[in-house]
Amino acid sequence: MRSMNELYYKPSYLPSFFTAKKRDTIIRLILVVLLVTLMATIQGCTKKVSPQPVNNTVDVADRGIKEFSLPGSVQVGETVFNLDGETYVVTIKLKPGANLTSITPSVKLAAGAFIHPAVGKLVTTGNSGIYKVTLPSGTVQNWKINLVYEDAAYVNDIFKENSKVMFVGNSITHGGRYHSYIWLYYMTRFPNHRITVLNGGIAGDIVANINNRMVEDIFPKNPDVLNLTFGMNDSGYFQYLFTDPVKTSNRLVFQCDSAFKLVINKLQGRPQMQTIIMSGSPYDAKTTAVDGYWSEKPATYERIVTLQKNAAEANNWKYIDAYHPMDQINRFFQQYDPKFTISGRGDRVHPESEGHLVWAYIYLRNQNLKGHDVADFTIDAAKGLTTGATNCVISDVVSSGGNVSFNYKAYALPFPLDETKRSGDTRPASAAVKYISFMQDLNREMITVQNLAGKTYDLKIDGKVVGRFSADTLAKGINMAAIKTTPQYLQAMELLKKNEERFSTEKTMRDYYVQVYNFARPNGITNDSDPASLEKMKELKKTNAWIDLGLYERGSKPETRNGWQDKMDNLVNEIYAANKPLKRKIELVKVN
Repeated sequence: MRSMNELYYKPSYLPSFFTAKKRDTIIRLILVVLLVTLMATIQGCTKKVSPQPVNNTVDVADRGIKEFSLPGSVQVGETVFNLDGETYVVTIKLKPGANLTSITPSVKLAAGAFIHPAVGKLVTTGNSGIYKVTLPSGTVQNWKINLVYEDAAYVNDIFKENSKVMFVGNSITHGGRYHSYIWLYYMTRFPNHRITVLNGGIAGDIVANINNRMVEDIFPKNPDVLNLTFGMNDSGYFQYLFTDPVKTSNRLVFQCDSAFKLVINKLQGRPQMQTIIMSGSPYDAKTTAVDGYWSEKPATYERIVTLQKNAAEANNWKYIDAYHPMDQINRFFQQYDPKFTISGRGDRVHPESEGHLVWAYIYLRNQNLKGHDVADFTIDAAKGLTTGATNCVISDVVSSGGNVSFNYKAYALPFPLDETKRSGDTRPASAAVKYISFMQDLNREMITVQNLAGKTYDLKIDGKVVGRFSADTLAKGINMAAIKTTPQYLQAMELLKKNEERFSTEKTMRDYYVQVYNFARPNGITNDSDPASLEKMKELKKTNAWIDLGLYERGSKPETRNGWQDKMDNLVNEIYAANKPLKRKIELVKVN
């Protein structure tokens, strides 16, 4: 049997240039690269940028306010000074979600000048919010504060509110949790931004099967966003045993490409729907956790991934690559543990829950959600003031006797990590944080308290001690999302449980549709509620042990399917009723 590398680099196995045209083609490619680089440079030069201090129109010698800034936790870049008629304008760019409640600006006045109102808090912006600065000469300058919120990187990439998002694929989508974790992130991070996520997976599917069921199974759901992934089954298994592996690979890729073109044609007919092409999780031929493997399969799969990427680019569809990042994780950790894999310890194919959380992480990172914190705030204990707050509100700060207390209300909940080993798991989803920067990138709920009088403090939330920390650690910042006993984390865990129940119910419904699309439709059964259809399925069952007659009979009844759907709808309603962050009382009690 040939090795994967032999197959991968064999000339007949990979696309090649016509020899007579090879030189001219390379030259054309170089010219195209140079042209694209030049265009990108021109575009970068003409791109709109935020005002910078070098463009100030007010000389520093004429200003009553020499310096004006907000804490680094809310301000982005430097302050810009301008003159609008006779009014001086301070322009400050703010981080997305920055909350200015109780924020005190840092102001440096000209020698001998004074300001009204006194700088105790930030003056309301707009024409009604004016600082008056009186110079030693008696001249009065009016100063207006212009606050500009920076657009969050994710604004144009996340799912729109009320959108219906469908994930279409094979058994890895059908029974896997990556899409469920993506929805759980939205449930907790965007509690008022409701979306619906639909499982469109069918076990065993190749792209030709997906094409066959699109009109009946997928389009009637009217998704606003359709995520399409395939390739694991299309790249073959036993097929390599019977013919030359190179010819087998070429045939599999040709069949996949031909069916994919039919799917593309259907997707092009629905321009109102956003299409996202995803490469799937990789087949891991390297792990020693499983005996036996198809050495030729990864190279075939890689070619199919290339087809997917090229199709996305040709149609201006978004492309999300899960295949290569997950494969890189496998390769890296197998250097230290040859049995390591996130692709499936049982069969090299089906990721366990930890692998699905990795996939969800990759997807969310592709939506530019890195850095969109649950919350981030800083308190100066010595002054009893909030010096910065993002995606939250801090109020009623009291600093007395070395202790500090305040009210805290975030605009989001921390993402709850599932510690339960689900069906088929050898490790829970939470194990994924060992392989990816999930907490740092996607799950930060930061509390920073500076200038504490004591050395060690108990952190209490709603009267319950959730941790003990040194003043130095608190001054550097603590990620409360990593503390699994906080009230807000426990609130999020209840959402996880309801979402898991929703996922399980939806999976049962998809199990039924496996019976429909893998066995009924290929055998000419088109009306599942017809008693004759059940009789025909009974005959098919005699030679096909995969058919589940009980499930097919139950699911073919409209009242059964309606019951499944009603249960899911009720659970989602309960989730969105319970996912709103609550005001919490936080105390730092001095231990010593």
